[in-house]
Amino acid sequence: MFDPTIFDNWKVVLEGALYDLDREGAAEVIGREDLVDLATMSRSFRIGVRRTGGGCRAEIRLTSGLADFAAERYELRLTELGAPGIRLELRFTLPGERIRGAKALHDALVPLWGAEAEVCHRVRIELDPAAPPDAAAASGGSAYEIDVLFHEKRDEDRIGDVDELLKRLLASLDAIEDGEA
Repeated sequence: MFDPTIFDNWKVVLEGALYDLDREGAAEVIGREDLVDLATMSRSFRIGVRRTGGGCRAEIRLTSGLADFAAERYELRLTELGAPGIRLELRFTLPGERIRGAKALHDALVPLWGAEAEVCHRVRIELDPAAPPDAAAASGGSAYEIDVLFHEKRDEDRIGDVDELLKRLLASLDAIEDGEA
């Protein structure tokens, strides 16, 4: 009989909670991927969500690798990796011009996530090799991304955190949407 892994349990609970928010009209699920990488024997799950009618996209990512699966299956604790679990990351994607409000967005998001996660910012620019170097950035061919990277892995003992995680995700989307420039 198949025994679900930490990854499977987190994915099912998270996905169910997000589809509940979608059904209630609090948010829209706008895409999902459930991938197995046979080269590294790892799994990843990504699900996109936004506030109903909102312009900011949030993506929740769960990942787990071979070491975590083996440690969980054989009840091992690998010193360098710690206890088995999943990695959790969030990414908010906004139009590139929103970078002008980066400090205000950072100041709004850091208190929501506290010391358990690091808030990082990046700009992604799509370039046309034939265009002058400044043309892509000036034409709005860029995206501003804010990542929330959690310091610790999650296991089934923390699966009850999903509701609080989603409340803070929605609060983050609200803070980003309210900060429209």
